[in-house]
Formats: sequence, structure tokens, C-alpha cells
Amino acid sequence: MHRPILRASTAVALAALIGATAPAALGADSAREPRVSALSPSTSAAIHTVRLITGDTVVVTGTGAEQNVSFKPDADSPEGIARIEQTGTQITVVPDEVRALLDAGTLDPRLFDIDALIAQGYSDGAELPLIVRGTKADVPLPQGAEKVRKLRGLKSAATHVDAGRTSVFWSGLRSKQKGASARKLAAGVEKVWLDGKVKATLADSVPQIGAPQAWAAGKDGRGVKVAVLDTGVDQTHPDLVGRVGEARNFTDAEDAVDHHGHGTHVASTVGGSGAASEGKNKGVAPGAELLVGKVLNDKGSGTDSWVLAGMEWAAHSGAKVVSMSLGSSEVSDGTDPLSAAVDELTAETGTLFVIAAGNTGPDQTTIGSPGAADAALTVAAVDKQDKLAPFSSRGPRFGDNALKPDIAAPGVDIVAARASGTAMGAPVSESYTKASGTSMATPHVAGAAAILAQAHPEWSAADLKGALMSSAKTLAGGAFAEGSGRVDVPAALDQTVWATNASFGTVAAHDSAAPITRKVTFHNTADHEVTLSLASDLTLDSGSGAVDAGALTLAAKTVTVPAGGSADVDVTMTPDLATAYGTYTGTITATGEGVTAHATVALNREQPTVKLTFTALMPDGTPATSASVVTLRDLTDSGPPAFIRVGADGVATAHVKPGRYTVFGHLRKDSDFVTFGIPDIEVGDQDVAVSADGRKAQPIKAETPQRSELRSLILSVGRRSDEQSTGASSTFVLGRAGGHQWALPSAKPKDGTFGTNVNWILQSPPIIAKAQLRDDVDLQAESFSFSGRFDGKRRLTVADVGTGSAAELAAVDVKGKLAMVRRTADVYTVLPRLVEAGAAAIMVVNSADERLPGSIPATVPVFGVPKSRGDLLAQALTRGPVRVQLTVEKNPSYLYGLVRGEDDGIAADQTFDPDRSTFADIAVKTYSPGANPDDIRNNQDGWLGYSTVAQRGAGSFADMAFGTTQHVYVNAEDAKWQRVVVPGNGASMVSMLRPYTPGKVVSEEWFKPVQRPTSPVDVYAPGTGMTPSRNSEEMVVQIPVWASPDGHFYEGSSMAEGDVDEFRVYRDGALLGTAPYPFAAITGLPAQKSRYRFELDAKRTQAWWQTSTETHTAWTFDSAQPEGVDWHTLPLLHADYDLRGVALDSSIKPLAAHKLTVSFRGADGSRSPLRSASVEVSYDGGKTWHRAASQTTSRAATVQLRAQKGATSVSLRVKGENAAGSRIEQTVINAVRVAK
Repeated sequence: MHRPILRASTAVALAALIGATAPAALGADSAREPRVSALSPSTSAAIHTVRLITGDTVVVTGTGAEQNVSFKPDADSPEGIARIEQTGTQITVVPDEVRALLDAGTLDPRLFDIDALIAQGYSDGAELPLIVRGTKADVPLPQGAEKVRKLRGLKSAATHVDAGRTSVFWSGLRSKQKGASARKLAAGVEKVWLDGKVKATLADSVPQIGAPQAWAAGKDGRGVKVAVLDTGVDQTHPDLVGRVGEARNFTDAEDAVDHHGHGTHVASTVGGSGAASEGKNKGVAPGAELLVGKVLNDKGSGTDSWVLAGMEWAAHSGAKVVSMSLGSSEVSDGTDPLSAAVDELTAETGTLFVIAAGNTGPDQTTIGSPGAADAALTVAAVDKQDKLAPFSSRGPRFGDNALKPDIAAPGVDIVAARASGTAMGAPVSESYTKASGTSMATPHVAGAAAILAQAHPEWSAADLKGALMSSAKTLAGGAFAEGSGRVDVPAALDQTVWATNASFGTVAAHDSAAPITRKVTFHNTADHEVTLSLASDLTLDSGSGAVDAGALTLAAKTVTVPAGGSADVDVTMTPDLATAYGTYTGTITATGEGVTAHATVALNREQPTVKLTFTALMPDGTPATSASVVTLRDLTDSGPPAFIRVGADGVATAHVKPGRYTVFGHLRKDSDFVTFGIPDIEVGDQDVAVSADGRKAQPIKAETPQRSELRSLILSVGRRSDEQSTGASSTFVLGRAGGHQWALPSAKPKDGTFGTNVNWILQSPPIIAKAQLRDDVDLQAESFSFSGRFDGKRRLTVADVGTGSAAELAAVDVKGKLAMVRRTADVYTVLPRLVEAGAAAIMVVNSADERLPGSIPATVPVFGVPKSRGDLLAQALTRGPVRVQLTVEKNPSYLYGLVRGEDDGIAADQTFDPDRSTFADIAVKTYSPGANPDDIRNNQDGWLGYSTVAQRGAGSFADMAFGTTQHVYVNAEDAKWQRVVVPGNGASMVSMLRPYTPGKVVSEEWFKPVQRPTSPVDVYAPGTGMTPSRNSEEMVVQIPVWASPDGHFYEGSSMAEGDVDEFRVYRDGALLGTAPYPFAAITGLPAQKSRYRFELDAKRTQAWWQTSTETHTAWTFDSAQPEGVDWHTLPLLHADYDLRGVALDSSIKPLAAHKLTVSFRGADGSRSPLRSASVEVSYDGGKTWHRAASQTTSRAATVQLRAQKGATSVSLRVKGENAAGSRIEQTVINAVRVAK
């Protein structure tokens, strides 16, 4: 078992770019000092809250098969519709309003890649970093943008948006126009990317590429500037003294000094003097001037914008070559911001960017950013025998199957300079360390480019790149693995002719296989013409079968290249003669007059496919629209599925290989949805046609024992075959969306599982509206979220304002009345004007007899009614005044949570009417941590339902209030439930997913005093979540800072605004290190038994949080290194608090006796007899303390609290020690309020 590890999106990573072989060279405890490192929120397996750029919130709870994904729409989202796609742990959530922007390429899809956002630490209250590209150098940024860094040369700006300001930012970013302009953003803004996280990824290697021969010829890079963009540099290292012309810091670190080690190692490989090894470890170009840009901080991580700023600086500071030992672990098609910047800066300045291919091999198509850029010289890694390193990323490039990488260099067991005080790689001495990776290969090529630039100062970036590639030593691994071959410095110096490559891309099996012609251009830098003889070869790299000699042909056997000019040769590929399916690479070799140059060719020949046609109809017989989501998945492949686009005619097509497939998803037209699926489609060698006929679909309905109003609806459908390790599902969160929902009955799956999962949350009607006509008429009101509430009944006179035009509003007095307005496209802009005019309540008449979606912040009640009810009132108004009686609940008195899952096909009956006996009754008390619950506004909670049949769960959120009691009825058969509470001005509190017993009544208390840091029991196994644990390599501590007595706790390491935490770790009295919160990894510990102490100070300063405002906790325990690889729970001692007689406003009565029991347990719930326990009390905020008389047992101490007259709160100080010697000392300031 191992703890989760950060997955970088555009990653320059020690893990991703330094090969996995390097750490293996370290012996036990070799050069390792104890270290405390703060963990990213990604390491918390309990719950993650992700605030999207749109202001909407995604909550992910649980792990593995019991993972739940929930969507909380922003208050400005009228319908709150979102699509969730999930394959295993890969989660994408797309709010409805950004569909067109994503289709147009205006928004970066990574902004909605939830698992990647969590992995990069962009969750749980963190700021959202963005790169905004404009149409001009000065990019206009909307309100909410902070910490702006201008990237004028790239017409971009890097900015951060606070999690609480995303709504404001998005409001200013999106276009105000409708229709086609929805594919565009606000004026002056062209595109928005996520500012992704980046992380840091010679003795024999320098002679291996022939550098000493170049030195002997007087070529060592002298006069050439080479920029190294990395973790900084140690300029005091003997190999780098006097070698660095300038060092610039672009990170959040204090200086440009390398406190990590990666940058110094790379810089010395480019141009170190080798002084500390008497020249043995000299760099490739020891005469070059080094410019060092620190774009990764002292932890080896950074952001795209730091790298972009460093690239701009380097290219405009005279650097002829830029070395970038960084790259993403995710594949790129070359259009990401870093790759685009490489191409733009190369074209603008002539700078050659030499970039690592990455370490995500050995699979094909694993080249990431920015190595995917066309202009980049992308470097693979080989060992000392010129054999490809298994970790080296391979081509072809994702998307167009273009040739990548470009060249190879030594990258295995490279010894280079070790920065002072660092232990990166495997240290071999005080001055040197050994590491492997394409990070190590890249500076070899950068140094070679510097030597070549010294010899040919007039050469462009294309000349340098072409000469290095054309002169490289060809290897046996193929162009998609090693590019044109291993760099050869002497050959490059002799090179006067270089050639471009010829990429033939992909030939789809269903396309014409007619011959394809490309041009190879030969460039001659000499002062005389050269005539060269041409030869070619072609090899099948992947797949099996013979290669016909005529598959690759040249238009000429020779080519004459004029002095200082170029000449083209047509190269033709005949796919029909490349009969095997797979990837082909080859070489065109030009020789003559002492010149040898080669160009690389490549082709991807796809396997035969057939056409799959899918036709979709809605229940009314009309075609489904392009808003439909149709998932196509190979039932033998566990990877992400494909999505096929439905056209205006309701038809979608795809070309697929013979095999087994499934198609499922949601047909859509406006607000109407049909959930469908075809579990098994057998595809042979003939075209296939399938359909989803919505005319046969059945309405999706739910019945509850009491009258209820829909609060949210979630439709999900998924499939997993026996051959797949992970299932895939497609989900729509509809919230309060109007329209109709159906499901199309299906066949049973031939194997595995297939079916729907439907979640309903219904509530007691917030508003019941009855028109007082001849008989009372129920208007079938449905409330708008976020609108005002009052408790009780009120009779109001109806004022008809038509569509709410200016003229209509001027003609009607709505003050103190129920304003009736008809739904139009602009109705949501009319509502605030009605409130301003004094309307006591607002009734929106829908344009059809269906539910009306609604979400609008308003101070008065707002509700919708069907068209027929509005017409009835309008007719009654022609006869005289009409009154409507409103019965309003400020807070729902009850909720219903229903979840229905299927795993054996979609059933014909889609009405869910569970028997009363199947419900569990949860009596929920939600305490207010402040005196006035109304001070905590815009609160929401979600009841997340998980079907044990479908093995899927989801949820959505609606407004809730503190200081309330509510009954929640959940269907308990074949289901588990979880609650998440999101205060409007604080972090989330969560319960764990759990089953309930049908027919049982249970109670739950939320936010009840005493809240304090503790490890929840039975949350996760050791090493995987909230249980402090240790294995043979490290300790991992993840302690929620705030947890309530019922076991509910605050998620992740996130903090509410204004929270201040500090976590300290001691061993045998010596401080090992600190972290900003108690989510940390402690490494480098000795094996022997030691005495450890964890200290945590936590403070919450928000005005609405008036209980447990400050805590101080110390855990002391013994620990030794366990044997084996398993995790073991650390023996921390925790205190649990049971305080009786607490009111819903978190107060106790003054002078009255209140029983407090403090019990002690281990982090895993285990109990050991107590040696001692004590409780102290303070009634003045911790200024003075009094020891309380207690009754102590072997497990607990019980005291009577009696608040003194005039006291406003009670603070507690608890100490306990068990028989094993584990101790806890915990102080909770203002643990509970005292009522006035």
C-alpha cells in the first residue's frame, strides 16, 4: 500500500523526468536527513472540494468503487445542469454553459478535469491559477483576477482567482451575447488555460557524444549563451564558479539559488568546468555562458506561467539555446500554452529550445508538453551502450501522429554537480550526484547545440536543429523512440548539409490508400554546391508483416544543393504496399563529397475499421440534438471511452475496429433528457447501424409518502464488462432543471454490469400557494433556490405584470403584492426590478405545463407555476382582484433521499415508489457555531446517494440553514448515504458513506461542540487516508483540524478564510520540521525506537465561528520502523468529548450543571487503560484555569461544567496518558458558548 502521489499536469518532474532508477542507488539511510514535507490536499482520501472557473463546485468523496461525485451549482446558474464523465478515478465535470466554449477550443479542458485539479492541489479552497490569452499585448482581465503577471510577448497574462471570487471572475469573462457568440469569451480575450503545475522530472556520457573531440578543435561553446530553466543554480559549486552570467528567479522562492539539486545537475552537464573532479565531470560546452532561470521552486514544483515567464526572459536575453529538462506526464498535441510559446518564441527570436521528451515510456504516444512543440528539439534518453532507456517517452505525437522525439542523448546514471545541502538523485560524493532521465539527456544536446552555434553563429534555430538531427548516429530503436538517433558532436561540426523530415501522419484504414507525397528539403550551408546520392529504407516498428521495397520511393536518385541554398526531393509513400498495420519509420540518407546527412520518415497505418452509425430519436419522434452525450467504449479496453457527436439529423458516426462495443449516454433536446444504452454491439467486417428510439422510453418518476418538491435529480448510466478493470459512466446533474426525463428500456448485458443509477432529493414544499377563488386552487408552486423565506402564512393580492417590460412595470403597482410575471428569455433580469419595486413575493408563470427551473438570489420568496395555473389566474383577474395564500417554510422540515440502481439492463418500469418500511429516518440536528445562524449565509448541503447495485454514487446540493432540526428519510435497501455541509463562508464538513437500517430511527448531530483536531475512526485503512501511519520508509500524518463529536470532520487540508494552522514534529526533543497544517509526510527517520511529539496550533478567526476558535494539541508517542512494506497505525492518543445539554446555537445555560465526559482512544479506535487523565476549565477565554473535579475510569474522565455568571464561553484543557506511554495535551478555547 502506498499513499497517493501528486500527478503533475504539465509536469517537469523529479518523478516524471528523472528516471525511476536513480533512487535505487541510495543505500538505506544514505545521506537522508529527517524531513517534514506538507502534503497536498490530493493526499487526503476523504473529500475534495473543487471550485470551477464558472463558480460551480464539485465535491468528490470516498475512494475506489465507493467514490461519489457531486455538483453544486453557483447561485448565478439558473438551471445548474452539469455533465459528469467517470472512468475509474478519472473524473470530468462540464457545466452546461461551457459546452460550446470547450467545443470551440476557447477554454482549456483541464479546467474541468477534476482528478487532475485535485492532484495538482487546485482544490479545497486553493486559488485557481489561469493563463489568459488576449488579442493584444495587454490582456483585459475581469474583476476577481489577482497576482497578475504580464506575458506581453505572448499576448497573455497569468493570474490567480480566489476560490470565493470565481463567480465574479466568470461573470466578467463570459460573453454577454447569445447564440454563436457563446463560443467566445468577453471582448479582448481569446483563450483561457489552466496554469498547470510543473515539477522537476557525466563522466562517460560527455565522451560518448564526442564533445572532447570538439574541444580539441577549439569548440567548447565559447561566446554562446545557453539558458537553463530549472530549479535554479548553486553558483558556489566549483564546477559553476564564474560560469553563470545571470540568474533570475520567476518562482515564489526567495532567491534563484538551487535548494533542490536538479537545476545545478543540469547546468553543470551543459557547461560545468569539472573543477571539483579535476576535469573528469566537465560539461559538454564548458566555454558557454550560462543564463539560469529559476522556474521551479525549492520543492521542485512550479506553474506553467513561471515557465512561460522564464522562456520569454531567456529568448529575449540573447540565449541562442534554451535547455528545459521539464515536461508533462500527460500527452500533448502541441497546442498547449507551453508548446505554443516554444513555437512563437522560436519564430520571433531564433532561439532553439531543447526539451526533455519525458519519462512516461515505454508506451507509445507519451510525449508531453512542451516537448510536443513543432519547433522544439525533443530529447530521448539512451544508456552508455546507446540502448533506449525504458523510461524514455515515445512518439508519435498525440493527435496527428507527427514525428517525436527528435534526437537522443545519454540519460542513464549521469554524474554531475550536486548543489550544496541537497540530496537529489544518488549522491556519489560531496560535489557530485548521479541521476537518470530525459532531464539528464537534454543538457547534453543543449551543450552540443552551443558548440555548433559557436562554429556557425549565423545559423538559425532550424539550422542548428536540422544539423544535429541529420548528423546523429542512427540507432536500432526507431524514430518514434529515438528520433533521428544519438547526438554526435563531431559529426554535427562537420555537417554542412542538413535535411528536413517527412511525416506521413496517419492513414486511416477506411480512407483511400492512394500514394502520399511529401517534400524533403536539403539545406546547404557551405559556400559551394553539393551533389548527393540518395538512398532510403523503411522498417515496421510495431505490428507484424513484410514491408514492400516499393512502399517508400524517391523522385530522384541524386540531388544537387546550391551553395547557401536548398533543394527539394519528393518522397512518396504508398500505403497499399505497406501491407501491415502499425507504425513505420525509415531513413533517407544523402551521401557524397564528404557529406553524410539523413532525414527521418514515418507513417502510422491504422487497422481496418468499419462504420458504426447511431441514430437517436426523442420521445416525440424528433431527432436528438447535438447537446446529447453519446459514449462509445470498447468492451475489451479499460481506458477512457470515446464520445461521438450527434448531428442535427440525430445521427452520429464513428469508425471502429472489429470487436465488442457498448454505446450509452443521454439524448437531449432543450431540457428534455432520455437516458439510454445498448450494452453489447458486435462489430465484424461490415458496417453496423444501431439506434435509440426515444418513442419507446418510459418516464422517470419517484413517489414519496408525504408531499414533496424536487430539489435535485441525477441521471447516470454506465457499463463494465468482465474484461474491463474499470467501468465507465455518464451522468447528468439536473438540479432544479425543468423539462421531462425518460429512460429507454434495454436488453440485458451479456456479461459484467450495465444499467442506470437515478438519485432524487425531494423536500417538504418550501412554498405552497393556493389561489382563493370560488374554491381554493393549488397553484403547484415550485420554489426558486436562493430566494427569500419566512415561516408561516401570508395572503397577498396578485399584481399581473405581463412579461415585465418597462411599460408593464410602470403601469402596475406591485408594492406589498404577489407579482405575477410570465417566463421569457429575459425573465431573470426582471425579477430584481420587481424586488426593488417592493413586491412581497414573485410568481413566475412557465411557458408550458412543466416544472420551471429556478435559482436566483432574492430577498423575497420567488416560485414558479405551470402555464395552466397562470392562465387560470389571468382569467380570474379579469373579473376582479385575486388573493393567493402562501404557506412558506424558511427551512425544509423534512427531506427524502432516493437512489435506484440497476446492473442488469434498463428496466421497463421507471417509477420508483419504495415502501415506507424501506426508509431510514435520520433525525438531523445542525448546530450553529455562531450566536445567530442567519450570519452564516448561502449554506448548502448535499445528501449523496450510492447504489450498491449499480456501484455508482452522485449528489447535488441545495440551500440549508444552521441551528435547525430536520428529518431525512432515505431509502436504505441497496443504498449507502453520505452528507456534506458547505457553509457559505467556510470549508466543508463531511460524514463517511454508510448504510442505514430500513425502518430504524437514528440521530445525527452536526457542528456540535466540542470541535477539535482528531483522527476519525474507521475512515480508511492505515496509509490510505485519515489514519496517522508509518511504514518502512515514512510517516504519513493526516489529521482533520476540526471534527465534531459525532465523527463528522472538515475535509482535506483545506481551511476557511482566515484559518491559521502550524504543525510541528519533534523526535527525542529535537525539532524535525514544520508544515502549515497537519497533513505531512515525515521521511528519513531512523529505524530504532524514538520518542515523537506532534504539536498543532489551529486558529479560526471568522466572526461567524464562535466555538472552538483556537486549539493547541500535542501528541506524544513511541515509534520504531516497522518491518515489511505494510502500513501500521501510529499510537496517537485522542480525546473524544460528550457534552450534554447543548442548545442548537452551541450554548449551554449559565450556572446549570452540564455533564462532560472525555474519553480516550487510539487513532484506530483502540483503547488502552489510562495511567492518568485530567480536565481543566476556563471561563475567561483561557486566561485563568481551574482543575475540575472528575470521576476517572480506565478509559474516561467525567466532570460537571457549571458556567460562572457573566461568562460568555467555556474553554477546556485536557491531558491524558495511557499504559503504552502515549499522551495527549489538548486545549480548546471557547469550546462551547454560554447563553445570556
